[in-house]
Amino acid sequence: MLLNTFSTGGETEGFVLSCLSLAIVFTLVNIVTSSRTWLVAHSPISFLKRRARAWLFLFQGPKIIEEEFNKAGPGKPFHIDVPENRYVVVSSWKHIKEIDSAPDHVLSLQAAAKQLLQPKHTMSSFNWMDKRGAEGIPLIRTLRVMLTNHLPEVLPQIRRSMSALMDNEIDSAPKLEDGKTMTPKLYHIIIKAIAHSNALAFFGEDLAKNGKFMKAAMTFIEQTLLIAEILRLLPQFLSEPIGKFLSNKLNSSSVIFDTLLPVAAERVDEYARAKLGQKVPEHKDCMQWIMESAPRNSPWTAERIVYELIALWFGSVHITSTTVCFAIHDLCLHPEYVEPLRKEIEATGWETFEKSGGKCFPLLDSFMKESARITPVESVSTRRMALEPFKLSDGTAVNPGEWIVTAARGMAMDSSVFSKPTDFQGFRFADPAVVAKIDSRPSFSAGDKSSDFTSISDWQLWGTGRCACPGRFYATAVMKAMLGLLIAKYDMQLTDPGAARYFAWRTFIYPFPGTKISLTARE
Repeated sequence: MLLNTFSTGGETEGFVLSCLSLAIVFTLVNIVTSSRTWLVAHSPISFLKRRARAWLFLFQGPKIIEEEFNKAGPGKPFHIDVPENRYVVVSSWKHIKEIDSAPDHVLSLQAAAKQLLQPKHTMSSFNWMDKRGAEGIPLIRTLRVMLTNHLPEVLPQIRRSMSALMDNEIDSAPKLEDGKTMTPKLYHIIIKAIAHSNALAFFGEDLAKNGKFMKAAMTFIEQTLLIAEILRLLPQFLSEPIGKFLSNKLNSSSVIFDTLLPVAAERVDEYARAKLGQKVPEHKDCMQWIMESAPRNSPWTAERIVYELIALWFGSVHITSTTVCFAIHDLCLHPEYVEPLRKEIEATGWETFEKSGGKCFPLLDSFMKESARITPVESVSTRRMALEPFKLSDGTAVNPGEWIVTAARGMAMDSSVFSKPTDFQGFRFADPAVVAKIDSRPSFSAGDKSSDFTSISDWQLWGTGRCACPGRFYATAVMKAMLGLLIAKYDMQLTDPGAARYFAWRTFIYPFPGTKISLTARE
């Protein structure tokens, strides 16, 4: 299914499909041979039903989670079998706080991420420790403090380059007879624009202009997901050799690593010379800030800086671009919101938006949040792998090796929290007074309590507590910039509003890249 999003080409694609098939076969054999004791005490039919549902989870994960969420009842934990593991899923804020309070050596975010992404083979042998502690502080400080504080300086360049890139891509797309531009690959334009913006903020302008590097950087997301999926399903003795082969064939991470390493090494050298009083070039990007935030008594090597940047790159492009794509679909499905959003953008102006660090446009902020609530990229959040036995306050046990997650999608549709949760209310999270200033029509009244897209107190898009995404302020500002540009410059329309727009894989929801949207440039 993941091969729908890209083509590896020729022999490699055939090998990838063979590896995936082999992974499925070996996993099924492993399940049967390791479950003899269970089969003695239980019905074989019952066992087969459980395992069939576990494999169905690969293709219908969001639906299965929704069914189990509704069956369990509000706030009640439940279990879901997946091909290689079991998830304990919670939805009460009490249990979420218990997860957040658990020590890293008991419930580990890093261990879950390592299993999910297989970084040893997808991120140039970067092997996260399961318990990072203070090791993660430089990256967190870079994103939460340095990048966020520099947004007024970063956003103008990002907005200008994003605007030029989108105009070039859209202007070169085929035109319809009525003069509209057909963009069946709008999702790819979004990825390209987000990737270019992130490259400016993370690595600097020179690397953002490096064609070979940027091509690898955009391919990296898809290759990581594909390789990781195959390796997660393979038995241990096969994952190592096949992982090496796949990482050699699908080598975008190597291109990224080899390109970033000499740049990072030069930065480390400049930093050392600066401390001796020598004059060196000034850089304002994440590469520089990560280096400067590293422990003074144990500075990070160039290799370690690059590893952190590669991991950061994955999270920054994947979720952001997909969230923007779904928001564009919702703008097409609910065109009545376009005009008030347009008025807000024009009344505020880009200069004010950028000086605020992206905090302006509250109506657009609410629209984005409602879109992400209705069609979240992820059905679960706050992933943790149990390294030691763990129990919730209600007695629910999580065994070592199992995951505990939150039902992000189910919680977002909870009628006790959100009024009429299945209805799309684009200004649900906006201040009613702000809505009234732009458009006083009753249909645009705010529905629920005012809340920002970056909030972590009322939904689970960004994770939980101390491990919540530190880059959410940057990501939100970039998404607002991209959507704001499209709203201000184009009228948009889905060619076939009734066509399927996305598919599921495990807990993720992905947009179909070929969804056709026509755009008309505004006068």
